[in-house]
Amino acid sequence: MSGAIGYVRTSTVEQANTNNSIPVQTSKFQTFCVNNSLQQLEMFVDKQSARTADERPQFQEMLAYCRKNHKKISCVVVSDLSRFARNVADQGASIVELKRLGIKTISVDEPMVDDTSAGKLAANMLGAFNQYFSDSLSEKTKFRMQAAVKAGRFVWKAPIGYINHKGGAGSTIKVDPERAPLIRKGFELMSTGNHHADDVLRTITALGLRTTRGAVLPRQTWHAALRNPLYAGKDWKQYPILNVKFEDLGR
Repeated sequence: MSGAIGYVRTSTVEQANTNNSIPVQTSKFQTFCVNNSLQQLEMFVDKQSARTADERPQFQEMLAYCRKNHKKISCVVVSDLSRFARNVADQGASIVELKRLGIKTISVDEPMVDDTSAGKLAANMLGAFNQYFSDSLSEKTKFRMQAAVKAGRFVWKAPIGYINHKGGAGSTIKVDPERAPLIRKGFELMSTGNHHADDVLRTITALGLRTTRGAVLPRQTWHAALRNPLYAGKDWKQYPILNVKFEDLGR
């Protein structure tokens, strides 16, 4: 029995947790495999928005798996090509790479996409429409965010030590009473000039600092925080988390 790989994508973790997109896409993959006597080998799921293939870790894992196991894989199955790629260049390059490995790219909802000249034309047209939709949505989102920021609203995910909050004037942030003291402790240790950032991270982790999901704070997140003017009250000044000023925290 030939083997098939499934690839599923949602734009955000919240979408993955609150709607049926992943179960629906997964069901289509499973049904396709049953109807075509294909062994279901692996399923790869991305739960994040990404403009390019490089920004989707599970997509890259899927390609790596195909390179390693291509002899037993006949196809990669997706619900539709918008799940596979959101720009024409990534779609074309990925389909070509899989084809060189002897693996077909199959869209369950778009059966006209195949290796014929008409099928390739259909894939390119669908890719162009998907890219247009993605680009258009990005432009509209950027405009709305700019307008919201000008109106004084905080439109991003709150950094560690803050929490998002919706007040009477719209979205804003406030100090997180659980994590802010540990972030403040970290900055105070850094201000002495006697500690490396990695050592400070280990200290505040030992004191109990965790993300809102209960995970250990990643090193890159802590280093980014040390360069974020928000923590020193230099931006969004009504929400300073610290009582100290630093010239350079890049250690």
